[in-house]
Amino acid sequence: MPAVISSNLVTSLSPAPDFSQTFYAKELLLRAKYRDYYGRWADSVALPANKGKYIAFRRYAHLALALSPLAEATAPAGKTPTLTDYQATAYQYGDYIALSDFAEMTGIDDYQRHWAGMLGEQMGYTLDAVNRDVAVAGTTVIYANGTQRTDVNTVVDGNDLDRAIRNLSNYAGEKLLAGNGGTTTVGSYPIMPAYPAVTLPDVMFTLQNISGFRWASEYRGAAEGEVGRYKTLAFFEAPDPSSLNAGGKKWANGGGTTNAGIKSTGGSSADVYSIMIFAKHGFTVVPVNAGSSKMFRKPLGSAGTGDPLDQIMTMGWKNTSARLITNQDWLVRVECAAEA
Repeated sequence: MPAVISSNLVTSLSPAPDFSQTFYAKELLLRAKYRDYYGRWADSVALPANKGKYIAFRRYAHLALALSPLAEATAPAGKTPTLTDYQATAYQYGDYIALSDFAEMTGIDDYQRHWAGMLGEQMGYTLDAVNRDVAVAGTTVIYANGTQRTDVNTVVDGNDLDRAIRNLSNYAGEKLLAGNGGTTTVGSYPIMPAYPAVTLPDVMFTLQNISGFRWASEYRGAAEGEVGRYKTLAFFEAPDPSSLNAGGKKWANGGGTTNAGIKSTGGSSADVYSIMIFAKHGFTVVPVNAGSSKMFRKPLGSAGTGDPLDQIMTMGWKNTSARLITNQDWLVRVECAAEA
């Protein structure tokens, strides 16, 4: 067990301040806050306790149209329904921090209070990244150039976005966000109902300059966290604080040969970024009722003979859930490069 002991903790300031002139603010500096970027647009279907670790969904395909007139006194051939099954498996995720009693007694900060916030953020970022990695594995993808990810070395443009909209519209994907008719205020614009699109700030740098893009400040009815819209796409910016592999999906060095002015982690192949676009009912998250998300705090001595001198306390979280794509046609991904 990797326990936090007194030598891990900063118990003095370096260099030592002149306390006659310095106030030490015990409130620690803020970290970037978590926002649910991917699970927010998912259907939620609970898996009851004691019903196994798998959940299955079924969908019948549309029946072909019966366009031929019936012959008098003759039954038509009839149709055989086509059925598709979808299955997801529940897994557990979790982590914890262990703290020694001596570190707790001698430390100068309220460690447990701050760590509760850190663990909550870690749980949120972790589950969002798990949701993201399932969503971005979908089969409906548009490349800014080429026919596969390893070709991509071009930034996104309006044509890429229009093709994504066309794909969702062709398959009757329902929009998740409402529009409005605008106002009489000068500089205010009406907006159409939209599909939410999640991406990284590096891609937003390009999107903001595409003709037809409007900042959320220019219209009424923006959803929480909405940055702006292009036609029937509403963009949400998902940063990756401290390079945690959280937020929007990025494949470092995953693209084609880099061009001048294109971001590249390694300097030779372009980094590839996703714009994940959701229609209604395309993605589903399945919490398990018996233990979807829980926080745990184990006090000193709670381990019994495993902690005979009451030296270790722990704080952590655990989640049990599943997720799956329930319609590949209602989940579209654009893959592109980003400007350096």
